[in-house]
Amino acid sequence: MRLKHSLPEILVRLVVTFVGLFMLALGIDLTILADLGTDALTSPALAASTLLEPDYPFFTVGNTLICLHVLLILAQIVLLRRNYEPVQLLQLVMSLTLGTMVDALLPCVKQLPVPDYMAQLGYTLLACVVCAFGIFSFVKANLMPLPAEGFCVALSRTFRLKFSLVKVGLDCAMVVFAVAFSLIFLDTVVGVREGTLICATTIGLIIGLFFHIFPYWDKLFAAVGHRSGAEKEDSFD
Repeated sequence: MRLKHSLPEILVRLVVTFVGLFMLALGIDLTILADLGTDALTSPALAASTLLEPDYPFFTVGNTLICLHVLLILAQIVLLRRNYEPVQLLQLVMSLTLGTMVDALLPCVKQLPVPDYMAQLGYTLLACVVCAFGIFSFVKANLMPLPAEGFCVALSRTFRLKFSLVKVGLDCAMVVFAVAFSLIFLDTVVGVREGTLICATTIGLIIGLFFHIFPYWDKLFAAVGHRSGAEKEDSFD
């Protein structure tokens, strides 16, 4: 089997992926700090964690998010069956890394002051920028999608639907689930507020902006790949 990228380039892409996951975890924690609602995928995890963590300490926000990702991975296997590629199980590594980072960074982030609503709004907007840069980074690294994106790809392939529509549908389903779960078990809405709408409407736009103003990852990957290729040619001389 021929590798798509050279080993040095893969290592650089792994570093960029790690940076992206770190930034995404930081952005998620900033939305939790702001308490105006998280992104669509984190909202059900936050609601479930709010219910379970007091009695079952294992169910932190990060661990609950990992559990949700595992369900999405299992759903991909069910949808694709024989067409499921085992390499996609590496999504679990992505999920474990992200969930661990969310839990590790949250105590530090919660030390930040939140004096009023304007501060909450400011943290939410900052979270959108940070999350967007994180998503932009690991999309550019192009090694492995997160389970949510992998599930959307599997669903779109199975039923021949547009990926964008499936992604919107999944986000809406997660928000509805978070609201229903919160009202049933917590008697209040957790994880879904105006900040959820802000995240939904701005993160994608900011990612698009990053694609235009930050071409550096592509140049970095190209430079590493070119250098590696040159070294291989020299070794055959």
